[in-house]
Amino acid sequence: MMTTLRALVLIISITALSGWLAQRVELVYNGPHIAGAGSPPGGQVFLAVPLGALAALTLLRRWLSEGERAVVYAGLAVGISATASGLMHRFIPGLVTGFYGGFANSNSPYFKFLQAIPSWAVPGGPHSEPAIGAFEGGAAVPWDAWAVPLVAWSLFFAALFMTSFCLVAIFRERWMETERLGFPLLEMPLALLRGGLFTNRLFYWGMLIPVTLIGVNGLNHYFPAVPQIEVRLNFADFLLDEPWKAMAPFETPFQFRFSPLLAGVAFLAPVEVSFSTWFFYLVTRVQLLVTGLIGRLEYRGEFIPGHGSPWLDWPGHFPFFMTQARGGLLFLVLFGLWTARRSLAAMFAPGKWQVWGFVAGFLLLWAWIVLLGVPVLLAGLTWVFFFLLALGFARLRVDGGLPVNGVPQIMGYIFFVALGTGPGLFAEQTYVAFALLAVLGFTCIGLWPALQFEGLKLAEVTGISSRQMVLGMCVGLATGLASGYLFSLETIYEHGLFALQEQGGARSEARIGRYYNYLFKDAGATVGPTDWVRLGFHGIGAAVTAFLSVMRQHFLRWPFHPMGYVFGTGFGWLVWGSVLVGWLCKWLAVRYGGAQTYRRLLPFFLGLIFGEVLMRLLWAGVALWSGQMGAGFRF
Repeated sequence: MMTTLRALVLIISITALSGWLAQRVELVYNGPHIAGAGSPPGGQVFLAVPLGALAALTLLRRWLSEGERAVVYAGLAVGISATASGLMHRFIPGLVTGFYGGFANSNSPYFKFLQAIPSWAVPGGPHSEPAIGAFEGGAAVPWDAWAVPLVAWSLFFAALFMTSFCLVAIFRERWMETERLGFPLLEMPLALLRGGLFTNRLFYWGMLIPVTLIGVNGLNHYFPAVPQIEVRLNFADFLLDEPWKAMAPFETPFQFRFSPLLAGVAFLAPVEVSFSTWFFYLVTRVQLLVTGLIGRLEYRGEFIPGHGSPWLDWPGHFPFFMTQARGGLLFLVLFGLWTARRSLAAMFAPGKWQVWGFVAGFLLLWAWIVLLGVPVLLAGLTWVFFFLLALGFARLRVDGGLPVNGVPQIMGYIFFVALGTGPGLFAEQTYVAFALLAVLGFTCIGLWPALQFEGLKLAEVTGISSRQMVLGMCVGLATGLASGYLFSLETIYEHGLFALQEQGGARSEARIGRYYNYLFKDAGATVGPTDWVRLGFHGIGAAVTAFLSVMRQHFLRWPFHPMGYVFGTGFGWLVWGSVLVGWLCKWLAVRYGGAQTYRRLLPFFLGLIFGEVLMRLLWAGVALWSGQMGAGFRF
């Protein structure tokens, strides 16, 4: 009991303190993200505070066992991600933006939809005190207006977390004991838990690269006389002529960008996964070239909702890379269920508590979004698709070692593509409900199943009980939500979203608040038929993934991995340069030195990861110390 109590006190204390600090570092001073999104996808792969805290706790290893420190880390990873840019900064503006300014005018195209928002889900109404104070600042938090919505959404978040955990518990034996997934990203926290890194010289040599790179560029930010070290090469600067410039359009940049953290992550990933990630990203450039040659680069299909959806369905034009990736991901999940079909009956046996927990949680979530405005059948299908996608993204992370940080999908998207959009097709309240459910895609909460899998694996490796690990993560979530509500709302109402957008660090967070409104207005006001082209590209992505899966099963040395196709096609533009560097280093190490050389070099690449995390914390401290709104350094 004392062991658990010590860990829980640390989780509560560090999460609450981080919730307070993150508002100032991320929102007010525009410093690096320490508790959330950061530069995607690196910012949420390893949150700065949990990893930094885990390193600091090695000093207390005489008083805290390895298992206790693992519980603290897992609890912080869940809790701190909920306090700021991982959730709160993208959730709170989405609730109040529609009730302020031009959105809330009675003659605006948004107004009739705003009337359909359930009063229990949002605070106030058009031009009400909660919305005005949130944007203009200088006001106290109207807790009486926020009380009911926060309770309602807290129930939603808690139900989602527990339902996800029950699903993870159902798949635990299959993934962790039968298939024995690799959990490559746990190499970093496990190395810190075991404590041997800080006596390894290669670890410090690895740290030297991000410390130098990010240190010099940070100094350049504060002192422009210091020269900057360029970490990206934009091929659009060279591909200026037809037809080659089609390979580098604005919506999907063709840039070689180096991140030490992502290079380290790629070194941890299986060679065929990292190779396929950058390879299939380059294949997308060939697809764009062919698309330009046939004159289809501007074709955007029949899908209507703009603004917010392309933000998660990038690019929004032919040949629809995210659509291909989604089709491939759905195939991977369904194929995994098919290969496990003989054990599914045992996994979902009625006598298991986790099965009953999942059913109860699923029904609660179903009822919650029905009350929000989603029709009964679509509400059930929404959660089926969400949990399928969540399992798929969790698999990419815990098996492929890919830098997955959420489930970046807007759930209404699937139904709008399949059924169309426009007045009368769905009720106005349904369009609004799907827009509000974008919180599932704009935030990190879709990452919860992956974090829960990693927590259970840490419990297994360190010998701590699963119950203690689950308790730690639940306490982390409760503390993260409470401190996130308190400190985020206080900061927003003190400064105002206008000031935080223009002078602080809330530009993207304020924009996402507008995206919620664009989603329901564009879908609800514009007639659009079924988008058969996008549906077809879902099928193409599934077919390519199926081909790669079959070839991988039948040919031992087949170099292309279906996970790499899914991630490289959908998200490769964010990571491919760093992944190429990490893959090349690992390929050379394994090919010419074998597994022993890989293990010997591993501390160097863990140093790349930890060095970038350390610099994130360092420049966060500088932002706090300088105390100048919007003057922080991000990288």
